[in-house]
Amino acid sequence: MSISTPVCPPACLPRASARTVVVSAILLAGGAVGCAESGPDGASVEDRTAIETVLADYLPKLGNAYANGDFDALASGAVPKEIATVRKRVHDLEMEASRTLRPTLKSFEIERIDVWRYSNAAVTTIEVWDIDSLVSGTERLLSSGTDRYRVRYQFKRRDEGWMVIGRLIEHQFES
Repeated sequence: MSISTPVCPPACLPRASARTVVVSAILLAGGAVGCAESGPDGASVEDRTAIETVLADYLPKLGNAYANGDFDALASGAVPKEIATVRKRVHDLEMEASRTLRPTLKSFEIERIDVWRYSNAAVTTIEVWDIDSLVSGTERLLSSGTDRYRVRYQFKRRDEGWMVIGRLIEHQFES
């Protein structure tokens, strides 16, 4: 004797509403994204690497902008508005404080990266700079030292990659 199981044609299966199908697809996609490899702060390895590469290129150029006024080189890592902010800071130092800084990056370490909405990132670094302060227009040294800072960056993902849109020194550590 054989027992047969009745076969249910597709028409007798419960139908899911279009909304249920869309919600299910979103949840499945979100689960897949949530499983992507990321660092301890939630940034993907790819984003962390890309941002670290931008900073490794940008920070020495930032030092040169302060020392030599080479602002054009900053365009590979920063948006025009941020370059204008750096230009104003350098100008203010020269005009108001009558001094020129010659910063040299010694090291930087990324403390944290928070990426949101795919195209925005807040990045906190610890940076160590050797900084010589000179009387503007001369080689006369006013002071020299090594400074350590906690710096907060805002990044925006553009077609050309991650770009600095803002930089703020949050804290200068005791020397």
